[in-house]
Amino acid sequence: MKTWIASGRTSVLWVSLGVLLASCAAPPPKAPPPPAPVAAPAPAPVAAPPKPAVPIIDTEVGRLVPVDFSELTEFSVDPLDDVHKTFRFSCQYFRNRKQAQWTPLCERLARLAPTDQAGLRALLMELQPYRIETDDGKATGTITGYYEPVLRGSRIKRNPYVHALYNRPSDLVVVTQGNAGARGRKVGEKVVPYFTREEIYSPSGQQSMSGREIVWVDDPMDVLLIEVQGSGRVMLPDGSAIRLSYADHNGHPRTPYSQWFRANGLPNIGSMEEISRWARTAPPERVKQMSNSNAQVVFFRWEPVTDVTVGPPGATGTPVVPMRSIAIDPRSIPLGAPVWIEFRSPINKDVMYRRLVFGSDTGGSIKGAVRADYFWGFGQQALQMARATRTDQGRMWVLLPKPTAQ
Repeated sequence: MKTWIASGRTSVLWVSLGVLLASCAAPPPKAPPPPAPVAAPAPAPVAAPPKPAVPIIDTEVGRLVPVDFSELTEFSVDPLDDVHKTFRFSCQYFRNRKQAQWTPLCERLARLAPTDQAGLRALLMELQPYRIETDDGKATGTITGYYEPVLRGSRIKRNPYVHALYNRPSDLVVVTQGNAGARGRKVGEKVVPYFTREEIYSPSGQQSMSGREIVWVDDPMDVLLIEVQGSGRVMLPDGSAIRLSYADHNGHPRTPYSQWFRANGLPNIGSMEEISRWARTAPPERVKQMSNSNAQVVFFRWEPVTDVTVGPPGATGTPVVPMRSIAIDPRSIPLGAPVWIEFRSPINKDVMYRRLVFGSDTGGSIKGAVRADYFWGFGQQALQMARATRTDQGRMWVLLPKPTAQ
């Protein structure tokens, strides 16, 4: 019994101690409450893409893309010779056409001294350059050249000046019924075709042309040359000059002289320079046959040349300036506007022409966005350069007044 009782107390004691110890231990920590839900941040508003400061201008035949002046390679080193003069001619055109967007710039140009190139460059850099492109983004195009022929002549027929250039004949009439735009002359109650080139030198032809002579020149090939070119200047024996410009023609279609040469077994002769060389050694009768193969005769009007440093009036009605004027398509470039042009030299392929020019003229074959005819000047050297100028890799930028804020 004793042993059992003692063992029982011991068990009860350990049980009681375990309960006591358990009651004194720290309670387990409570689990932290779940964090309060955080609202998702609202998405930031998507900013609209910034509008370009200067918009692209769509033209009838392409587009004008605004660029920085840094794209105009060598603009800062162009000597700007004759630019002041050419720009003033453009301003005269802008005034006549009441193009008010040019007025502030033209007024400031008028106050600049012609020798103030720094002021002129600063004025130009206030304009906005636009790269000229086609509709499909092509920025290269065709550059050709033209020039003004210079002939030797006299207002009086005397040796060697015996080849006449004529004013519009008084008996030339325009036929408007049934054949609009044709030319003829009245014989009794009928209108008959006007004299051909060959017929003009007949007695009846010379009777009609008598008194219509403007000037006589010393080279029969110069007559053909200026007719093909449409205008030119004639240097007179006293050192003065007159300018001839197209007035009309005799109504007959123009036949290229190259056709006569091909028909006569000379297929490699086509340019006026080649024709002139051939004519110097050919029999006079053959030269006359070749000349008469083109029945069309061009008639001219004339005026004195008051400034021998400039060419004939362009489409703006103001003179074109050598190496500072171009003919352009006005559907792409506004007439009179300054244009930065870039093309490879026709005589040295390592040289690039980069110059400020003005769109002073137009031409029947000058069509398209990136297209220009570069005016080289007058005389034989200009002729050589003009004939050699032909590239399809020319580039152009037009400079226009910055658009006003809307």
